[in-house]
Amino acid sequence: PPPPPPPRPRLGCYFCSDVVAPANSMTRRTLDQQCTVSRPGLAMVASALAVELAVTVLHHEHGAEADADVPAEAAQAATCDESPLGVVPHQIRGALSFFRTDCMLGRAFGKCTACSATVTDAYAARGFDFLLDAFNGGDYLEELTGLAQMHREAEAALEDVGFFEDDEDEAMSE
Repeated sequence: PPPPPPPRPRLGCYFCSDVVAPANSMTRRTLDQQCTVSRPGLAMVASALAVELAVTVLHHEHGAEADADVPAEAAQAATCDESPLGVVPHQIRGALSFFRTDCMLGRAFGKCTACSATVTDAYAARGFDFLLDAFNGGDYLEELTGLAQMHREAEAALEDVGFFEDDEDEAMSE
């Protein structure tokens, strides 16, 4: 087989694109607001896409080591030289309200609450105790990864800028 492509930055997991820790997405939400496969028939669409993605990766010349195609570049390419079945997307996100699916590429986030080195190292060191802390502490993962500190710094920066001070003063004077 040909040599693998040069390394690129690590691809992110599903949670790398979030700046909050995973939470219960089912509580106090309507069926269409839940971020799970919830609409009737959608499970079949998701499973069909998963099968197509798996087969594409299996037939790619680099197999499981295949890097994700950049969506903009892939859209411009008439053919894909590395896979006979087309491009290899990193993520496929669907928006049923628009009847659309989008292929996206996301890089790993250093403060990810699922796959960052901070989380994986803590799990390796503490095992089940780490899991208990994550399950029982609502903000444990955000504090551990530094997301909570990032949120505090962002809030402080917004307060320093004073974008909303004029609006509040006008609303109070009316």
